[in-house]
Formats: sequence, structure tokens, C-alpha cells
Amino acid sequence: MMRREGFFRKIRLASAPLLLLLLLCAAPAVWAQQPQSTSVGGRVTDPRGAGVPGASVTLYARERNQVRLSTTSDDSGAYRFERLAPGAYLVEAEARGFARASARELKVARGESLALDLRLEVSGVSTEVVVIASDAPQTVDEVSKATTVVGRREIEERDESSIAEALRTVPGLRVQQLGGPGSFVTIRTRGLRSQDTAILIDGVRFRDVTAVRGDASGFIGDLVVTDTGRVEVLRGSGSSLYGTNAIGGVVNVVTDEGGGPFRGNLLVEGGGLGFARARAQFAGGAGEADRVIYSAGVSHLNVARGVDGDDATRNTTAQGRVLFRLTPTATLSARLYASDSFVQLNENPLVTGTLPATGIIDARSVSDSELRRFEAGASFNGLDSSGATFLPAPNDADNTRAARFFSGAFTFAQRPSENFGYALTYHGLSTRNAFRDGPAAPGDPFDFIFFEPSGSTRN
Repeated sequence: MMRREGFFRKIRLASAPLLLLLLLCAAPAVWAQQPQSTSVGGRVTDPRGAGVPGASVTLYARERNQVRLSTTSDDSGAYRFERLAPGAYLVEAEARGFARASARELKVARGESLALDLRLEVSGVSTEVVVIASDAPQTVDEVSKATTVVGRREIEERDESSIAEALRTVPGLRVQQLGGPGSFVTIRTRGLRSQDTAILIDGVRFRDVTAVRGDASGFIGDLVVTDTGRVEVLRGSGSSLYGTNAIGGVVNVVTDEGGGPFRGNLLVEGGGLGFARARAQFAGGAGEADRVIYSAGVSHLNVARGVDGDDATRNTTAQGRVLFRLTPTATLSARLYASDSFVQLNENPLVTGTLPATGIIDARSVSDSELRRFEAGASFNGLDSSGATFLPAPNDADNTRAARFFSGAFTFAQRPSENFGYALTYHGLSTRNAFRDGPAAPGDPFDFIFFEPSGSTRN
């Protein structure tokens, strides 16, 4: 039996990366004398020119370090970003009841205060900003590959509880779930294998550390919508950026940026089959000109019975991000995505009777009464399977899966000059699966299974 260790003790910072991170935190003092007046501001307006309060405005740095800042407009529709590094940016705005404003490109010189008004249309085609296609912010019309962005507003309006559910409407993707909430999920892009679609969290690879194929299929069903800003989907090969697991496509789960005045929301809902879900989120900024921007969320999903009365599942997830603007040219950010889940599993379907050697075999299930007899402990060979070709996946009271994962990252980004910038990221990932199948019927009463693959990686 594998030695069991505390789950979160597996996330240990090596001494060398920690020392490097501390040195980088002190490095911005060298450039602390740079001008502090570089800024972008303006108003968000509707088609009649009236200010739109509460609009979300996001600023993306064009360089590869993927710095993104977010704020909300005030009562008059005004917004402002201060203490910016000189360079090229993309800016976009959205508000409830309006179409997303087309992304605007701008370039800010050192010490410049640039005014830019953003107009929101009631309807029309919008241009969104994506990062997934080139590892740097681009507008959709600049991307040569097929991309789709599922935004936070769309996820909320559809009331999706999981990332897999949010992806079902994306063209070119086949999302298959083998059961109810918490069950095994696969994502196939353009007909390729499930392991050919890479899963990223804020641009950093997420996977099952112990999986032979190095993919994330074992944990896709545990990705619950908690503090998700948007989900970016790239259809087509992304292996040049994200490795061989991305030859089919890439799914990037982006954490909400935060920024602006403090705000929060609480969701509580319930339904049939013992379903209950709760989620709490908050975001905002602190300090002069939002020197610190943050967002976080916690969610809990509980299904007491499930479709057939014996498919209970639970999932508790935390997700968040914080960014410190140390100087106009240097930022330090941290983010996490962690989950603890449990689900009752069914046994695999079984073939009954003697099947013909050739031809098409019709799928005919045994009767419900015989299925219940098998679940109660009746012998498989003693079932009345006349005319049937298979036994559906039977319930197994003590066949369960308990899983945990933790994905966290620190990123230090700096742009000492207009023509040079860099970013350093330290990422820790830990995954654990615990499969247990005890002696309770159905099946062999002496068939005990205890399998607990776990592992961690840091890079």
C-alpha cells in the first residue's frame, strides 16, 4: 500500500525557487523612480452618449507576460487605469444589457495620460480578446485558428454548474459524461482522442499527475464554475505552445480578473434528485489606483440521490486570484484552483446470453426487476436474461471515488523598457484519486479494491 501523506503537505516550495522569488520581489525598487503618471481613462457610454455605470472594463498588455487589469465604471460611466507601464494594450468593455464593446488597441507612451471612450451597442457583432491562440492577448480577427470564448455572462445566464456543461455548445467539441454530476467526462476536439485536448488554468497546464497519457480526463468532471471569468477554446493544433497533448485543441479556464470597487454575490439553489448548490464570490481592488486587485469564490455542490437513487456526489471548490502592482512596470500575482470531491460509482455494464458471431447486435437490456435482483446480491448466472443482450450498469453501494486536486501559481512580470519584458512563473500541481470497492453486492463478495494514485509536480 502506498504511503499516505497529508494532501496539502505535498505542495512544498523548493528552497531555490523561493529564494529566486524573494529576490524578484525586491527587484522593482531599482526602477521605483519611473514616472507614475502613465494612465488610460475615459467613459463607457450607450448609443445615446449617456454614461453606463457598473460596466466592466479590462485592459490587456500586448506583451507575452499576459498582464491584465480590470475595473468597473462609476455612476457617470467613467473608468481609469493608472500607474501603467508604457506599451501597447487592448481594452474592452461589457455591461449587462449591452453587447460587448469591440476590443480597441492603443499605445501609451511613458508619462502619457490617454483618454479613450468606449461605446456599448445594444446589439451587434463584438470583437473579443483571447490569449489562448498565441500565448499573448489578441483580438479574434487577428487569430488564424478557430477560437470560441464562453464568457462569464453567458455561463451565468445558462446557470451552468460545471466547466464541461459550459462547453457543450462550442462547435467542434464533443463533451461526453458517463453518468450524473461528478462522473467521468471526456472532451474530444474535431473527432480526435480525449487526451489530445489540453486543459489549462490561466494559461498553465492542468493534468492528472499520475495519468499514463498525461491528460486531465480524470479530473474534468471536478472542474466546477466557481470564480471563472471566461473559458477560451482553441480548435486545432496548439502543440507548438502547449505540448503534444494539444494536437486537437486547448481549453483555457481563466479566473476572474477582479479590480474596481468591492462587490460580491451569493447563489443558493436546489432541485430534484436531492440536488443543492451554493456559491459565494467577491472581487475588487485596494489601494491607490487599485494597487492590489483580487477575486475569489467558493462553491459547494451536493447531490443526495442522483438519477437512480444511489448516485450521490459532493464537490467543494475554491478558486481565486490576486495581483499586486508593485510599480508601473512590475506585477506579482498568485492564483489557485482547488477541489475536494466524492462520488458513488456504478459497476460496468455486463454482456448477457450468447451473442452472434456476425451481424449487428441489438442492445436489449434485462428487465428492471432482474437488475434490482442482481443489485440485491443474486447470482449473475441465475438472472432471467432471455432476449436480453446486456445488463445495465448496476448500483454498488460501496463503490466510490474520492478525489482532490490543487493547482497554484506565482507569476512575477516586469517590463524594464518599452522593448523588453519578461515573466517568471512557479507552478505547483497535486492530484489524488482514491477508488474503493468493498464486499457489498453486486459482484464477487471477496472482490476488494483499494487504489489510490496520487502525485505532485512543481515547475
